[in-house]
Amino acid sequence: MIVKQIQNYKHFLERNNYKSFYLAFFRVAISLWLLKEIGIMWPNLNLFFEATIFVEPAKPILRLIIGDPSWLRAHYLFFVIPYIGILILNIFGIGRWLTAGLVFLFVFVLHKLNTTIINSGDIAVQFLLFYLIFAQSYQYFVCSKKIKSHSDFKRLINLLSNLAVLSIMLYLCIAYLAVGLSKLFEPLWQSGEATYYALLNERYKGTSLNELIVKNKWVNYMINYGTILFELLFPFIIWFKKLRRYLLVTGIIFHLCIYIFMMIYGFQIIFILMYGFFLPNDQLLKFADKISNFFGSRKGPISRYVGLADNPITVTI
Repeated sequence: MIVKQIQNYKHFLERNNYKSFYLAFFRVAISLWLLKEIGIMWPNLNLFFEATIFVEPAKPILRLIIGDPSWLRAHYLFFVIPYIGILILNIFGIGRWLTAGLVFLFVFVLHKLNTTIINSGDIAVQFLLFYLIFAQSYQYFVCSKKIKSHSDFKRLINLLSNLAVLSIMLYLCIAYLAVGLSKLFEPLWQSGEATYYALLNERYKGTSLNELIVKNKWVNYMINYGTILFELLFPFIIWFKKLRRYLLVTGIIFHLCIYIFMMIYGFQIIFILMYGFFLPNDQLLKFADKISNFFGSRKGPISRYVGLADNPITVTI
């Protein structure tokens, strides 16, 4: 009985790429986010990668990939400039899975060159880029013709792509659950005082409103325990369709508040981007069509003209 259910689910996953549009959007969004990150670091790249006083000793896995990293640190532009080029190719879907693999490799090496600048958002990106290697994210937003493939190979691609999406969704749920459980054993979170100290910490004090927020202890308690409750319940409630939209809206507000009031940026954007995988593909296409029509696209709905990569296309959002 169990074997039959697994086989039926496998056939279901092979039938179609159920997140084709958002996978393409996600590929573009992550690449743009990485370009933004390297743009922010650009004026001080020498401090991040060249001056050894600011970096940790090279990890064994880094030596295995590139050998002695000292030469690379001394000539970091020979690595960073091709990295920017690879990201641009990935945005337009040129090179497809090969480019996706190279993006993951470049990001992994850059992060290992100086782990002191890496935050939880960067770690999440590494996992996401790894999953994207196996995903079919090239049905939309590409500048190359569709690659004809045998039906068996297409089913395999659909299977891998859907499993990659499920991995991303499970990764998000596990991340929330792990963080929520860890808070349960922290004395400050147990007492309801964690958000009080976080909002007043000079490092995370994003606005002058932080002081007003923490003046009311009941507001502190609501934020403190509400955060724990959200993180613990998300991995379970998100699978119920009737509650999903409300939970996603709550999550977006939650992460935007952290972005504004605590100045923790990249981590929030990455988590919000992952929310899209919980939405149906057809709804996202309809939403994209509305945006296209709102801006007066002369070529019509995005689902028709930015679509299936049967021919070379021009993105006209």
